[in-house]
Amino acid sequence: MKQLGGYYLSEEELSRAGFKSIGKNVKIHSKASLYGLENMNIGNHVRIDDFSVIIATGELVLGNYVSIPNFCFLGAKYGISIEDFATLAPGVKIFSASDDYEGFCLAGVTVPPEMTGGLRASVSLGKHTLIGCGTIILPGCHIGEGCSVGALSLVKQDLKPWGIYAGIPAVRKKDRKKDLLSLETKVDQCLIQS
Repeated sequence: MKQLGGYYLSEEELSRAGFKSIGKNVKIHSKASLYGLENMNIGNHVRIDDFSVIIATGELVLGNYVSIPNFCFLGAKYGISIEDFATLAPGVKIFSASDDYEGFCLAGVTVPPEMTGGLRASVSLGKHTLIGCGTIILPGCHIGEGCSVGALSLVKQDLKPWGIYAGIPAVRKKDRKKDLLSLETKVDQCLIQS
């Protein structure tokens, strides 16, 4: 396939980059911006596409078969964990910190941290989560296993497992099917055959 506009880094380039840990069959695009590699634990079969920005001044953990497509932002100052088979759509934004918007504190990354406020808490996405295009996830949110979140949603609180959520703020619309669990054990076999 012919291409313009960058490439996926080689296994050798990734092994020399300085990640805390990195698995096998990891594809990270040369135009993705990753900061704090020493705080990133990346599993097997992970893909991070161009124009995504990941800032890991705190711990970032990506499980196996995780996909971070174009134009996503992950701000892991206070930690982000994304478990196996989780998939983000383009433009998803995940924040583990936010500024104080009420005026009690100063705001911004150029101000000393002790003079700022806002929310500061880790974020986690359980196995088999699917996050729709343009969705924003705020600090402290824990998204349960198997949740899917519709495009352009705002996640402000924990989401219970195996639900389909959407809206501003995201609310549970109905249960999500678990049929996909039967395919989980077959993925590695499919990769070996291809």
